Amino acid sequence: MGTVMLKFLAGGVAGLLAWMLMEPSAPKVLATHEWQTWEGVFILVLGSLIGLAVGGLEGYTRGGKIHTLRGLGLGLILGAVGATLGSSIGSSVVASTFGSDVFFNGNVAARIPARIVAIVPIGMFLGAAIGGSSLTFKRALQGFIGGGLGGAIAGASFDVISTVLGQAILSARGEHSGEVGTPARALTAVLLGSMIGLFIGLVERFARSAWLRLNLGRNEGKEWSIDGARTFIGRSESANVPLFGDPNIAPIHASIDRHGNQYVLNDGGSPLGTYVNGQRVAQVVLQSGSQIQIGGFVLQFLLKGSAAPQRAPEAYVGQSYPLGGGHPGAMPAHPQPMHQPQTVPFAQPTAAQPVPFAQPTSQPTQVISPAASMPTMAYGAPAQPMPTGFTLVALDGPLLGQRFSVAGQMDVGRECPAIPMSFDTAASRRHAVLAPAFNGVNVMDPGSTNGTFLNGQRVSQAVASPGDMLKIGSTTFRVEAA
Repeated sequence: MGTVMLKFLAGGVAGLLAWMLMEPSAPKVLATHEWQTWEGVFILVLGSLIGLAVGGLEGYTRGGKIHTLRGLGLGLILGAVGATLGSSIGSSVVASTFGSDVFFNGNVAARIPARIVAIVPIGMFLGAAIGGSSLTFKRALQGFIGGGLGGAIAGASFDVISTVLGQAILSARGEHSGEVGTPARALTAVLLGSMIGLFIGLVERFARSAWLRLNLGRNEGKEWSIDGARTFIGRSESANVPLFGDPNIAPIHASIDRHGNQYVLNDGGSPLGTYVNGQRVAQVVLQSGSQIQIGGFVLQFLLKGSAAPQRAPEAYVGQSYPLGGGHPGAMPAHPQPMHQPQTVPFAQPTAAQPVPFAQPTSQPTQVISPAASMPTMAYGAPAQPMPTGFTLVALDGPLLGQRFSVAGQMDVGRECPAIPMSFDTAASRRHAVLAPAFNGVNVMDPGSTNGTFLNGQRVSQAVASPGDMLKIGSTTFRVEAA
């Protein structure tokens, strides 16, 4: 709800600023023509500033300079146009229904509904303009509904406030009549902006059907609504879900395509690959709670009305689904292409076999891997010359970007000097033992509290090959050939 309240505050501040700019020039006499001219300019300024504030905030929360600048620019322009158009429509309806002089000569009982009729279209078209600044029809519709609700509250409040405060102001002046709308205009401008921001945020939140939540990486807890036919994920500023700070993530790394009630994740041919629930995938139908790993970021896919599993990603058994059908539903036969380099899935690789250390041990080794019967879209690795050494590259946390050579047997943990992990409270004092092996890094967990995970699966002993993801405590490392 933090974003919703920010929109509420941004809209209210914008409304207050518009009133402060325009109120000094308000006519002092109740002349219809002068008031119509002034109100037209006031509404133009009000719409521009509310659109600028809420639209810019909308772009900023999506991430990236492009989204922010587009939200600011389109919010400013479309806000001015939407508010002016809504005012014109509202004035026409009021004149034909209540009469053109209802706000000057009508009683309170007539002015309140007339004011609502006049302001609701302003809120509707201003809200649609703010939603449209994201270039998404669904958000424009949500803004139209939210803006209308906000406009109705602001319109209903204006004459009530004006009537209550007006008598007190006239009494203080020692007058029987006069223009006393200054406090009402101030409060109404603030109400219009804040209510439009509030209801746009609320309608968007309650109307969304699918979204991504960032569970690991910069700005943890951030959410993105999946409201378009195609949602791009990557390092590019123009991506719908921008993930910054990891050079291993491609500019357009993956996409989520909506096909009716199904959401299909497509890898864009990235060298690093895209993982769902610990398994590398080319294309997969997402289920609520699916954990998507792209570089050092972990995103959770959520569907409205579906309960997400209340457990860590590594405890969520890998679930990649066949393209031709099967549980939990068949993918569309012809998914829309990404216009990215084509990738061809290779055969399912066999599970990594345990490679014991040189020293004898009486304890049996164990590798926990997904059930062999679970169908998976997977990549194989082309044959390459045997590497002469291996390196761990930290993908998240305070060690992000640092590289650690595995030249010989080394202990890893909070109290081990090989990799400085004293900051990581999820790591044990001696969490894992690593050593170079014939085809990767031999990993052994001597009994750590939180476990050691290879590609999302908890292991007691296994071999991590180049490209594999090794999680020790709360830190994820990628294995690379030296």
